[in-house]
Amino acid sequence: MTFTMTDADRRILRELSQDGRLSNKELAVRVGLAPSTCHGRVRMLEDAGVIRGYRAVVDAQAAGAAISALISVAVLNHARSQVTEIVPLLQGVPGVQQVFLLGGDRDIVVHVAMADVPSLREFIRAHIGSHPDLGQSQTQLIFEHAIGGAPA
Repeated sequence: MTFTMTDADRRILRELSQDGRLSNKELAVRVGLAPSTCHGRVRMLEDAGVIRGYRAVVDAQAAGAAISALISVAVLNHARSQVTEIVPLLQGVPGVQQVFLLGGDRDIVVHVAMADVPSLREFIRAHIGSHPDLGQSQTQLIFEHAIGGAPA
C-alpha cells in the first residue's frame, strides 16, 4: 500500500508538531476535518512511519542541566564503516539529547545537556576523547534553542 501525503496531512503534522497533546476533537477543528476523518488520517500517518512517536519537550535548564552544547566529531578513517554502530552508543549516554549523522568534515553531532561545565568536560573526555574510533571534535555552547514545526 502506497501512502500519499495530502494537504490535510500536512496541516495535521503542523498542528501536532506544535502540540502533540491535542485531542483528536481539537485537532480536527484546527485542520478542518471531521473527527473520524482526522483520526483515520493520524492513524495512517503513524502506520506509514511519518509520525514516529510523541514525546515531552523538556526544558533542560529547568530540569537541572544548565549547559547545552553541540559537539561535532570526526570519525577516524579506520572506523568509517562503523559509524552507524557508534551513534547508538552515544545515544545511550546520560545527558545526550540527540545524535545526528552528517556529511561533511564532521561525521556526527551530539547534542548534550549537562549540569555544569565540569560535567560537559568530563563527558567529552570520557565519551569522545577516549573513544578509539573518534577523532577531532569541536564544542559549541547553545545559548538558546527554538524548536521548529513540521516540514513545509
